[in-house]
Order: sequence, then structure tokens, then C-alpha cells
Amino acid sequence: MSRPAGAPRTAVASATVAVVALVGGWSWAADLVGSGFDPRTESISALASLATPHRWVMTAALVVTGLAHCVTAAALGAARRPGRIALALGGLATLAVAAAPLPSRTESSSLHTTVATLSFVLLGLWPVLGARRDGPLVLRRRVAWPAGAVLLLAVASLGVGLGGGSFGLHERLVAALTVLWPLVTAVGVWWSAGHRVGSRRVLHVLTALGLTAGCVVAGVAATSLAPVTAQTRTYQATVTLDGDPRRAGELLAETTFGDVQVTFSGLAPGIRAVPQVKASIADLLSRPKVSLSSLRPGPQELDTAIRDAGVAVLLRFALGAALLALVVVGAWALGRRRRPPPWLVAASVAAWTVATVGTAASVYTTYQPSRQGTFTATEVLGTLQRNQGLLGDVETRATQAVPYLRNLLALSTALQQKYAAGSLEFDPALRVLLVSDIHGGLQYPLMRTIVEQESIDVVVDAGDLVNFGTVTEATAAGMFEGIASLGVPYLFVRGNHDATSATDTALLTRLEDVPNVVLLQAPNGDYDEVTVGGIRIAGFNDPRWFGDSGRGSPAKQRPAREAFQRAFAGRPAPDVVVSHEPWALDGVEGGVLLNGHMHSSDLEGNRIQVGTFTGGGPFVHFVAQESPDGGEELEGQPSAFDILTFGPRCRLSSLTRYRFHDIIEGRPAYDDVSIINGDRIDTRPNDAERTCSADEPLTRTTIAAGVGAG
Repeated sequence: MSRPAGAPRTAVASATVAVVALVGGWSWAADLVGSGFDPRTESISALASLATPHRWVMTAALVVTGLAHCVTAAALGAARRPGRIALALGGLATLAVAAAPLPSRTESSSLHTTVATLSFVLLGLWPVLGARRDGPLVLRRRVAWPAGAVLLLAVASLGVGLGGGSFGLHERLVAALTVLWPLVTAVGVWWSAGHRVGSRRVLHVLTALGLTAGCVVAGVAATSLAPVTAQTRTYQATVTLDGDPRRAGELLAETTFGDVQVTFSGLAPGIRAVPQVKASIADLLSRPKVSLSSLRPGPQELDTAIRDAGVAVLLRFALGAALLALVVVGAWALGRRRRPPPWLVAASVAAWTVATVGTAASVYTTYQPSRQGTFTATEVLGTLQRNQGLLGDVETRATQAVPYLRNLLALSTALQQKYAAGSLEFDPALRVLLVSDIHGGLQYPLMRTIVEQESIDVVVDAGDLVNFGTVTEATAAGMFEGIASLGVPYLFVRGNHDATSATDTALLTRLEDVPNVVLLQAPNGDYDEVTVGGIRIAGFNDPRWFGDSGRGSPAKQRPAREAFQRAFAGRPAPDVVVSHEPWALDGVEGGVLLNGHMHSSDLEGNRIQVGTFTGGGPFVHFVAQESPDGGEELEGQPSAFDILTFGPRCRLSSLTRYRFHDIIEGRPAYDDVSIINGDRIDTRPNDAERTCSADEPLTRTTIAAGVGAG
């Protein structure tokens, strides 16, 4: 056989650079971003987005990877020209991915998606186009075509898995395959050129070692792709192994309140657990005289959960490692068109055994209480260790805050009279209190104060009344009694935390029994357009539910939005349209659009985003903020509410925005009060034939779902 054309040694070097740059780049970049980045769910491109800290690391990695692919294509003279061109174009497309970053980790870009898709497709297609009838084995059709088919299937699977809970890990596995195959090809061509790494025995040993390492990686990946769920009566956790060598001997439990990090002396893979409180805990919380000790799992219950989870994790690891060994043996047999040699079968079995037994033994010996090194609790968990009474009775805290809030409202009134009197209506037709994302925080004493002090006519709640979507939780928290105590109509649309499934309407049905509640979309899907003070208010529910993945939320809102638009087709556009998520209101006609969901106040055109009234509720109240000395301090999320004032012309006269904090901590303080002229928001022309008045009573018009007036 003649020596292959090109420069095989250069191809091996450049292909190695591509692997190291891409895998090392995303690992380093994720480490720099910190605990806020989840590689299991977030894409590689998110690390290079314009809003991501240290984005230069991932951007540089993409540039180096793209250039390395181009060099490999030039050096692989043994491959057919169409394949080399495809590989080079894949490298150029990778450069384009770096040049067209995402705006942020949560936003998409059509240009970025296009070039990223093109890059993946070309890197999957090139082995097929570069295959030969003869020449090096790795380039022959019986090897290169199946390899290309596997790569293309892997690339296609990204479209199916888009928006899934493990998309980040899925994308990394596909990217690893596409960047590894040029290296495999380059090594194969280099080998066929007569280069060797030692005697046959040395080759067998190196193969066994490589297979062992591969089995470990495949086993760890299997636990991430199919996480194990460990459960007790009131808690559950998803458990995976962490393949990052820097996390060896580390148990990391990530919670809403912060992370628990426990280190052990040993070389076992890290363990990553994401514990959650079961929704059924609301049943326990509703019982009289419930104690914290009754919520803690007992020693036997905890031992059982750990043992069951350990067995399940090990089983997934073993299956993943076995799959890798079978793929290697099968690929050899397919490429050689004969049975695999005994030494390869023996090496595969030995590699699987060593990887599985070794990992199990290392996990068992490492994660023993006697080998614990350090225990670290971050964020609010660390604070709770020092102050067990921090999260006391939320309603008591809210009651204590009433005097502070009353002073805040008085200040706002003075500001309006002094600085904004010329632009605001003195004879309002309607005053609306906007709240959202209460999340089970019983702070209705505050809301009653606002209603009384500000002469509120109606409250509009943009959803997420509770956390787990159950009536039991709302009952235990006293939410229904709190709403009823306000004494004014309470208009409500469902948020993504107000149901347990797509068809669950239990919370809406229970709210219908509260005398002052008006559901803008009923459990049966029909809409109620409410007219109060002459102002028409309508809205629609969030189709998502507690536990639903947040990925692809804009697309999930489209059916609900389109159903609302069909029902209101041919009718005058409402003065106010309410839905929970901002994307739901894209393209909806209305004088003022209202949403919550984001836990922060915002204003974009005529869309008003309402902040969280309770700082996110007691379960997710605390966040870490950067302190002046470079560290982090624990702070409560700001609470917020808005007041809309409509004038006799039936248009928005003013928007008054309030932000305050430290209600739960018992140290309430306001951040700011802002008054915005309604003409900036409600830009509709005046309707000379229409007037509104506070004397007009509340009326309701039911509009059947899917039935428009026109």
C-alpha cells in the first residue's frame, strides 16, 4: 500500500488542538461563569453570548476549533476532496458561530442558529463525502459511511431534544463526537502511513487503558442523561455523577436557598444532587402544630433512599460503560468485516469490569463520614445556620411592615402633588393595583393597606399565586382568606406555578368560590371581559404548569395567545390585557398590556411588567448580591407593586411604581417610587364618543373560547 497523501502528522496535531480547544474551552468557560451556569441544560453557545461574563474564553475556543478544522482538512490529503471541503466549511461555519453570538444566555438568534446548524451538519457529513473505495481503513466506505451516518443521526437528534431538560449535555455529546472523528481519522491515516507507537503488546495495553477511560466517561455520561431520583416522604433529589476531575470527592447539593458542598478524601467521581421539596409537603404544613423535626427524614428512611439511589446510579453507569465497549468491538468488526480478535474482546471486558467495579469501590470508600473533609453552606443556607428564626411567620412580618408602607405611600402622594400634578388626572375613573408572583407569601395585610390608602378600585394579579400549583398549599398559607379580606374585586390570570399539569384547573375552581375573585379566563377556557369604571379588562391563563420545563416558553405561549385573539376578533380591543409571561403578549392588541413572571419591574412600549409583590415568596426570597469588597452578601429580592390610574377619557393617566425590600427580614425599607405619565404608555388616540367614570359598576361579559365576534 502506498503512503497516504497529505501530512498525516499535521492532521493529528491540528485535530488534537480542535478537541482540546473545544472541550477545554467549554469546561473553563463554565467554571468562570460559576454556579449560575448549568451545563446540563444550557448550550455551549450560551457561554459565548454577549451578556455572559468571560465570554472571550468560549469565543476563543470556537475560533481555535474552527481554524484547526481548516488545517486538518488541508492536511488530510488521503480523504476525497468533497469531504475535505465539507470539513473546511464546517470549520468556517464554526468561526461564524463565534462571530454571531447569542444576545444572552436566554435569548435566541436566527443567524446564530443557522450557522450553528450548518456547522454541525457539515461536520457530520464530511466523513461520507470523504470516503474512498481503497486507501486507509478509516477512510474506506465501510467505515466512513457508518461513522458519518452516526454523526448525522446525532446532529439530527439535537432538533428533537431542543428545549429538553438535558439539552446542554446532549449538545456537548454531539459536539464531542463531531470534533473527535477528525482526530480518529487523522490517527488512522497516520497509522496506515507506517507510524507505530510500540510493539503489539504495548498496543494492546494502550487499547485496554483507553477503553477503560472511555468506559468511565461513558458511564458518567449515562448517569447525567438518565438521572436517578432519590425520594423520601417529603423530599426528592435527582442524582448524577460529575465527570469533572476537579470535582472528585465532592458532594454538591444545589438548592433554591443555596448550595451545600461537602468534600471527602478520595478519588471517586463527584456526586451532584438537586434536592426539591415535594408538593405534598403542603399537606403536612396544613396540619396543626407541625414541627421541623417531623419534616426531616429519619435515619432508616434516609439510608434506604441513599442505598436505592446508589444502586440505580451504578446500574446506569454499568450500562453506559457496556454500551461504549460494545460500540468499539462492533466498529472493529464492521470495519474489518470479520470477528473481533480475542484480545480486543478481552480488553473490552476487562475495561468494563475495571471501570465499573473501580468506580463503585471508589464511591463506596470515598463517601464515608470518616473521610469527610469540609462542609460549606452558601447563600441563605449559611445564614439559616446562624439564624434559625429568620424565616418566621411571614404574615407577622407583613403586619409589622404596614407602618413603613403607609409612610411610603404618603411620600408618593406628596411627590405626585408636588411634581406630577400638571400631567395627572384629578378625577380618576379607575385606580388599579397591579401585583404578581405572590408565591404563597401571605402578605395581604400589606395589600389591604395599599387598597385603603390609595383608594384602589380593583386588584389585578398576573399569576403565580402559589409555588406548587395545589389548592392544599394555598389553603395552608391562608391565601383565599387573604384575598377575600381586601374588599375589592380581585382579577386573576393563572401563572405557571398555579397548576400541576396542563389540564389541572383545581386552583382556578377553588378561586371561583372566593366572593371577590373574577377569573379573566375560566377553568372551561371561556374568557370574562370585565368592565369597571368604564375600563375594559381581559386576559388569558399561562398554559404552563409547575414542573414544566422553562425552555421554549415563547413557543408554548403561542396557542394560548392565538386562542385569545380568535375569541376577541371583531371586538374593540380591551383597555387592559393581562397574561403571566411577557412572551404571551407579543402581538396582542390592547391599550395597556400587563405581565408578571420575571420577578422584576419593566416597561417596554405599552407592556408593563409587574415585579413580585412578595420578593418571590418565602421559598425563593433570598438572592446573593455582590458586595463592595468583592464578596457576596445575602439580600432579599425586592418587592414591587404598581398602581394604574385611568381618567375620564378612558386612557391611562399615570403609572406609579413602588419597590421595597426586607419585608420578610422584618426590616422593611423602600428602594424607589417612580411616576410615569400614562401618555407615554397608552398611545391610543382619544375616542371623543367614549367617557369613563368611577360611578360605573363592574360588569362581566363572557366570551366563548375560540368564538370571535366577527
